[in-house]
Amino acid sequence: MNLQQKLENAVKDERGTFGVAVKHLGTKEEANINEGRLFQMASSFKVPILTTLYRDVEAGKIRLDERVKLKWEERVPGSGVLQQLDPEAEVSVKDMATLMIIVSDNYATDRVLDLVGGPKQVEAYMKEQGLNHILVKQSCWDLLTQVVGMEPQPVSAEGYDTFLKTVEIAVTSGYDQKINDVDLTSTEHNVASPRDMGKLLEMIAQKEMLSESSSNGVLDIMLKQQFRNRIPYLLPEQVKVAHKTGSIGSVVNDVGIVYLPEEKGIFTIAVFSQGNSFRREGEQAIARLAKAAYDHFMGN
Repeated sequence: MNLQQKLENAVKDERGTFGVAVKHLGTKEEANINEGRLFQMASSFKVPILTTLYRDVEAGKIRLDERVKLKWEERVPGSGVLQQLDPEAEVSVKDMATLMIIVSDNYATDRVLDLVGGPKQVEAYMKEQGLNHILVKQSCWDLLTQVVGMEPQPVSAEGYDTFLKTVEIAVTSGYDQKINDVDLTSTEHNVASPRDMGKLLEMIAQKEMLSESSSNGVLDIMLKQQFRNRIPYLLPEQVKVAHKTGSIGSVVNDVGIVYLPEEKGIFTIAVFSQGNSFRREGEQAIARLAKAAYDHFMGN
């Protein structure tokens, strides 16, 4: 089987809809599934934010060692650890960027997003790079409050408490279904095509959009990813993977750069999915896709 057939075979029995873009950066061999379709990025949108941050660091607008005071009224729920720290704690910009990626910290993400000027600035930077199908419209707070049915509102201590209470009630009455009922793939959301996300990963890996130092900074953070039950899951433990996961409702994603052993090169893989019956199903499918690509490029 060729690479295309192997990828299609990996998801042929899945109930969800998958978008996949795989490319070997040396041989240029690639294969895709639904590569032009727009999918909800979920937390994989933190990769465009990270590259925008490093662009601004290069421009001297932001310092990675700058310390930011955490404010109780700016906490963002969901994944992450910063919301659990004491009020008035101080964290460096570099540490926030790291937490944004490696544990998908939503509070850190929205603070970094504020530092770079908000969603519009991230989307504009993507367009400057020719990535017209990476659309960044919402913060983590905006997305989370929308999917649980809260009215649009600025982040606040009261809003944070309301969110937690709303989720507590929703869990007993079909929380995932509530999320699934929201159209998360409209162009008013954080959506991307697998093709353009794959191109972004390629530019990061090839150090084409940022300086070598900044590119290494981005890759160093992505290589520290703590959630390893998707792209890396079926790969040999020593294989290095720089990646970022994303999940909300039936959406299960992972996008990354895989460094092959034995000087076999590098490949990028962007997998978006929606309509999964269970998160584990989507995770296992992503793992199979990555393993299929890995085995193909290794000649197995």
